[in-house]
Amino acid sequence: MKKYNYIVLPFVLASLGLGFSSCSENEDPIVEVPPVEEAFIEINGGGSTFPNMVFVDLSKEVQTAVRRDSWDLAFNSGSEFQVLINGTTGAMAYETEFTDFAQVGADLEQELRSAGSLDLTFSNLDGIKYVDNPSNPLAEFNVLGQAATSAQSAKVFVINRGESGAEAKPWKKIKIYRSNNAYIIEHAEVNSNQITSVQISKDEDFNFVYFSFENGKVEVEPKKSEWDFVWTAGTSSTPFPQAFEGTLAYFFQDLAYHNIYGGVSAIQIMEAEIPFDSFSFAALSGLELDSENRLVLGSNWRSGGGPNSEPNIRNDRYYIIKDKNGNHYKLRFLSLTSGGERGRPSLEYALVK
Repeated sequence: MKKYNYIVLPFVLASLGLGFSSCSENEDPIVEVPPVEEAFIEINGGGSTFPNMVFVDLSKEVQTAVRRDSWDLAFNSGSEFQVLINGTTGAMAYETEFTDFAQVGADLEQELRSAGSLDLTFSNLDGIKYVDNPSNPLAEFNVLGQAATSAQSAKVFVINRGESGAEAKPWKKIKIYRSNNAYIIEHAEVNSNQITSVQISKDEDFNFVYFSFENGKVEVEPKKSEWDFVWTAGTSSTPFPQAFEGTLAYFFQDLAYHNIYGGVSAIQIMEAEIPFDSFSFAALSGLELDSENRLVLGSNWRSGGGPNSEPNIRNDRYYIIKDKNGNHYKLRFLSLTSGGERGRPSLEYALVK
């Protein structure tokens, strides 16, 4: 039998003569609002230049838009010491052989620029070596790797902060290492040895703590319990035999990542199997939702487009998303544009009953 994931309001219980002890006379009653049952959302991606990443909480029908270029690094708040670069701007990073900032300077930056090593383009066949794994960067490959255990052992990395749908910013050289249960990041312009050092503490309420080279710690994603998926542009990959390890990294405008690090899982359903309108609670039996690959939605909900055609919504599929509270939603995208403007896709969803 289906369990509804909300509680009855305490004052309703009181009106029925049923006692409760969850709060004292001086405390306000704790009210948990029932999950949204169905909704239509137009995502505020910011328009044709798609400047925003947009976090969506389905059960509350809330979206949170944040500029993609407002951050540079994401520090994992989990048990491991891992740091991600900003794939939503097409950032890339190169590991040097040095632990001394003074040994990394303008000559190396010029060499990397001339070779196009840190350019996220279709012509960079080695690009996948310098980006985080798009589907699960914590469990799979992340270019900065595990944070070193000391300043002496930390390698210097050179970072192109990304120019994909974002304004170019000065490249940086960085070192990251751990100190007790916190991170230490040291950074400077590539052609400078004026080092800035910052401590970043983990926050268990969030998947990541975000950092900007200009602004320090910044707010980006909501608490890990308060979003289900994020729509954004970002680094993706595709099989390509000529590329390194047969995989080409490239930049893609319409990606949707579900919140695998916050306990959200998802699965794609084809209309030919079960129509969207017919999908009910009984159909959940036997489904294996994916909590490891955040690209289940990914770019699969839209067709590609190219030089001679515009991208389109794929109306032959939809998605089941299980949120952190155990609610199952069926969701499908309806359009890529609003009034003909890209960067404002729309979708509908409903609580599975």
